[in-house]
Amino acid sequence: MRFDQVAIPLVPRNTSNCLDLAVCFVRQNFAPLAWCWAMVAFPACAFVYLMVDRFESTVVLAAIVFFVATSPLGVMITVGAAPSAFGEPFTIRGMRARLGWGLAALLLRGLALRCLVALGLCLFVFPGWYLAIRNGFFAEQTALSNLAGHLHDRRTNELLKGEIGDLFARSAGICLFCALLWFVMLFTFDFASSHLLGLPILFERLKVDQAYLNEHDPFAGLRYFMKFIWSDPVLVTAALAVALLVYPVGRLAWFFCYIDARVRRDCWDMELQIIQEAERLEPA
Repeated sequence: MRFDQVAIPLVPRNTSNCLDLAVCFVRQNFAPLAWCWAMVAFPACAFVYLMVDRFESTVVLAAIVFFVATSPLGVMITVGAAPSAFGEPFTIRGMRARLGWGLAALLLRGLALRCLVALGLCLFVFPGWYLAIRNGFFAEQTALSNLAGHLHDRRTNELLKGEIGDLFARSAGICLFCALLWFVMLFTFDFASSHLLGLPILFERLKVDQAYLNEHDPFAGLRYFMKFIWSDPVLVTAALAVALLVYPVGRLAWFFCYIDARVRRDCWDMELQIIQEAERLEPA
């Protein structure tokens, strides 16, 4: 970690600031993030399309695949973003070189945590949400500890003490923003694909056969629409691809929430300045 080349200002940030910084980070590091997305999205989308088209699966399967696939995607994004935020380049090769086999262990830990979160979500939602918040920074802590082990590193219990309520609100805000961004991007891709490529995804394909509607069943159109969005393979696959495309923005915003917590709770900005000044004075 190069303290003289910190890429992000170490200042307190609210949720909107973290989201804004995440969007800027995606723009500046689009190529490696696109590789991370492709490594996860292509097999996930191919699997979902096959299952929906051939075996009559539904959007529920896409939601499950998204929940599982975002675990390795989130770990890769965090491992790459952590050094990039402190002056190191964000590259796929560098990401694998920094952790080695530790990256595989981190991926397995992330998948195990997702299973526990899924179990908690089945129990009235809140336990899973709390577990996700409580263990949501494990990748950040591992990546930054490997970069600079001499940094003051609080235990998670101490760092998050008094922050749980704020992190609940931040996670809800990030999820709401990503959901709105998903809708906008899905409709935008549908419009672009329909008019530029001639490959409609949603609206141009959502044309109800007049014979399907009859005056004796006023809800036939609604049932047709629900069946279409529930089990159309093209739409379900496209929705999953866009969701995975939006996820890096939310994951990076969560990463910057961790940086914000370290700045506010650990005075991390002052600690880095002290270490940098000590390194400058050391030759003298």
